[in-house]
Amino acid sequence: MVVGYVIYLQFKGIDANKWEDFSIKNPLSFIVAVVLVVPNIWMAFMKWKIILQLMGISNDKKRNVHSFFAGLVTGMITPNMMGNFVGRFYYFDKEHRGTITFLTLVANFAQLLATLIFGLVAVFAVGEIYQFGDSWQLLAVFVLGCVLSFVFYFFLELPLKWFKRSKFLAISQSILKDNPRFRWDLIWWSMGRFIVFTLQSSLILNSFGETWSFGLIIAIWQVYLITTMFPSLFLGKLGVKEFISLGILGALGLNEFSIIFASLIIWFVNSMGPALVGLIICDRPKE
Repeated sequence: MVVGYVIYLQFKGIDANKWEDFSIKNPLSFIVAVVLVVPNIWMAFMKWKIILQLMGISNDKKRNVHSFFAGLVTGMITPNMMGNFVGRFYYFDKEHRGTITFLTLVANFAQLLATLIFGLVAVFAVGEIYQFGDSWQLLAVFVLGCVLSFVFYFFLELPLKWFKRSKFLAISQSILKDNPRFRWDLIWWSMGRFIVFTLQSSLILNSFGETWSFGLIIAIWQVYLITTMFPSLFLGKLGVKEFISLGILGALGLNEFSIIFASLIIWFVNSMGPALVGLIICDRPKE
């Protein structure tokens, strides 16, 4: 109800006359954006498959698929979509659950890093964050946060060596140490997903009559950057992203109805839709 009320307030604050200019003007762009959910979900699944292969438990294809979609379901109802490991580990023996949880969180962090990479490119490309100005202090905070995040990600196995009594952390540390390519693979797949996110957002906006431009792509990257830094309770930042999108994309003069509906459609296509598929196809995990 809270999310619905926030979205209602966003619609309420828009000039009603702009509704007359809102319509689907390029249906092909809309269709392509929806179809792109397939490569998006496929790349997310490839990240999950890499984890299972490193653990040596990727032999059951049906279990791999069902655990993946179950993770999409639990991710929807946990803060910042981080709870996807909950739906996943119940499909595996207890001895593997701790390692699955840890490596899934590493994969989630890789997606965050991809957002930081494109977000920082967007910030430095225009020399400012839309609606925040060109404050060097704010830019310095973003750069410092990005550097520290990369250091933490690529040297994560170092502090783990102090937790030798924890079996799953010891296994995780060994996997990270013996497979340096693992984290780079996660980064590349995450960057691929981010490019798909960008295409979907720009295509949906184009379907509503907005023109493609360098500024539009930069603004979309900044939307994802700022959205990532805002906490959310559940439903994949529904309400939060719409609020941020209005501020950043609105600075380019885009129709506010186009902005909100584009954000809601992307949320449904990429998050709610796959989660509903998971609810339908997933078998009950073993006890």
